[in-house]
Amino acid sequence: MKAEVIIRLVHLEAEAEDSGQPMRRDGIRRRARERVLLLAAEELDVARERLELLFDCRDCERGNDGSHGQPQLQLDGAPSPVRLSYSRTGQWLLVALIFRPVLLGVDLEDAGSDAFGDTDNIDPVAFTEEERRLVGSSDSPRLMRARLWTRKEALLKSTGHGLRLAPDSIGVADADGSPKLMLWPGHAGERPGIRLLDLDLPASEAGNPVPVSLTASLAVGGSSQPGIIFREELAARG
Repeated sequence: MKAEVIIRLVHLEAEAEDSGQPMRRDGIRRRARERVLLLAAEELDVARERLELLFDCRDCERGNDGSHGQPQLQLDGAPSPVRLSYSRTGQWLLVALIFRPVLLGVDLEDAGSDAFGDTDNIDPVAFTEEERRLVGSSDSPRLMRARLWTRKEALLKSTGHGLRLAPDSIGVADADGSPKLMLWPGHAGERPGIRLLDLDLPASEAGNPVPVSLTASLAVGGSSQPGIIFREELAARG
């Protein structure tokens, strides 16, 4: 059984519809989910038609109707041996898969977003006091904000809590700013054994330049020091 965490970064081309109009947001979302299924089928060596994505949103206030939440991969109508997580920003899709029953979460953000800037940023609602000090002392506050946020998103995806837990109640950086789970709220249950990693994305790939502002993090728990594999098609076209 494969023990590695498989990381894939894919560019989803902005295809025009028959009307000549750019693909709408819901179309991009469907395309991203289809690409996730194709990648999973490739790793499982099965036909895409045998796979289905279901979604579970624990303690959902809107009703857990299967349309959103933590993704779960079904093979022939039953749970598959693959755990997966994915994230999209713009036309870029990041997917993580592992063949083990572990906690797994990944997040991809664009550090160029206004939310990570100095004027209209997420500091007051997203970060602990210690993390705000790290941002204030950083040579690149924008990048530090993006890194901290992707770690939190990846972590909360892995546990299934999502943003029902306040981001500023979770600490994801040690005193040096390195990724590490430092603070976990008692009301959220037992503190998960999670390994946090900042992912190094390539500066460019032939035919698909990867923006240097893209920032990504991975959260994985329940597995001892899993290897991280970056496949050749890291920036493959979708």
